[in-house]
Amino acid sequence: MGIRSPLNPSHTRPERVYTFKVALAHRRGQWRRIEIRGDQTLRDLDSKIRDVFGHDWFDHLSEFYPAGMWRSGFGEIYPDGRGSGARVKIDELELSEGDELSYIYDFGNEVRHLITLEKISEPVAGIKYPRMVSRSKPRYKYCERCREQEKKTVATWVCVECSEKAGRNMFLCDECLEKEHEDHYAEEMHY
Repeated sequence: MGIRSPLNPSHTRPERVYTFKVALAHRRGQWRRIEIRGDQTLRDLDSKIRDVFGHDWFDHLSEFYPAGMWRSGFGEIYPDGRGSGARVKIDELELSEGDELSYIYDFGNEVRHLITLEKISEPVAGIKYPRMVSRSKPRYKYCERCREQEKKTVATWVCVECSEKAGRNMFLCDECLEKEHEDHYAEEMHY
């Protein structure tokens, strides 16, 4: 693997586009393919990952790591763009096709992602990078309450309180959450 420390970057490469497949570590079937230029930063990649996975922008730190090396990362990134890893350029990592990175979003919950560099190519004129170019087909969960009424409505929430009582995830749509569970703690689902 050609990963080098961003503290000792080598020569600057001609402008390149890196195509990464970013998957949730605990649900590898849920992934996004992201293209980013080599002169863009880990902060730019962090922002795109937060965006395409629906991660919170307000109060969670994140960090990129060489694959499997959870203790020595490239520096933390704060939601406001600060942090020792925020200015590290993608080119400075000196990645080769097939190399892997790890990414943690939210140090408290440690939402882990596996990142694979699939391809390095030339940029396309007129394209704004970074961008998501494809994603996994969502495996939808359906609302428990609507199913009882023989309706098939995609769930957008997990009612945490009801899930704890039932001993399994209780999936709800927006309408059922608002009608029957508005005072319960619920977590939004992202497909």
